[in-house]
Amino acid sequence: MLTINNLEASYGGIRALRGISLHVKEREIVAVLGSNGAGKSTLLKTISAVVKPDSGEILLEGAPTPTIPYRVVEAGIVHVPEGRQIIANLTVYENLMIGCFLRKDKKQIQDDLEMVYSYFPRLKERTKQYGGLLSGGEQQMLALGRGLMAKPKVMMLDEPSLGLAPIIVNQIFEILTTINQEQGTTLLIVEQNAYKALSIAHRGYMMTTGTIEAEGDAQDLLKNENLKEIYLGQTKGN
Repeated sequence: MLTINNLEASYGGIRALRGISLHVKEREIVAVLGSNGAGKSTLLKTISAVVKPDSGEILLEGAPTPTIPYRVVEAGIVHVPEGRQIIANLTVYENLMIGCFLRKDKKQIQDDLEMVYSYFPRLKERTKQYGGLLSGGEQQMLALGRGLMAKPKVMMLDEPSLGLAPIIVNQIFEILTTINQEQGTTLLIVEQNAYKALSIAHRGYMMTTGTIEAEGDAQDLLKNENLKEIYLGQTKGN
């Protein structure tokens, strides 16, 4: 579904990606893990065409991805950014409608809105409430719902657990698993909470200073003692 070959990119004058290669299969959940500064967010921004790559290639279903951000969305890659970035002075409904702005199949939108509400009942309860008045967890649900409204082939999530209470994090990751299974949405998840991400992923990649240090089956990575010490830290108890 998504293939990255020898990707190099700079962000803020610093070489953030150094020959990154990875792939995500259709209907797969893949986690990209690493500490702050590892280049995880830059990876997603480069795939989204927000950051221009210095070299390398990004392929969606075997074809090069567009170089303009909204065209990337049209092609089927949706980026749910770090920090949610919902529009505070628009209602929940209006924020969700932004997600389907580029869609051509307008007749299907109402059905997809009900699908989003079925995964996030709190959003339906607060459909007329301004986004800025939602809790952090509700805003994350809104950001995910907005992404789903674009009907993505691949949905990329940047730190979906950031700043959320553990019980909300558990709910979010359970919903992501359900979306993957029921909708067939391919997920690429960037996370610092390595244990939580690997607990739902099929495969994982470990990043350090712009490079891939390790990759493999998620359960194998969870069992790797060296990787647990370096990357997982105390996250298993969270």
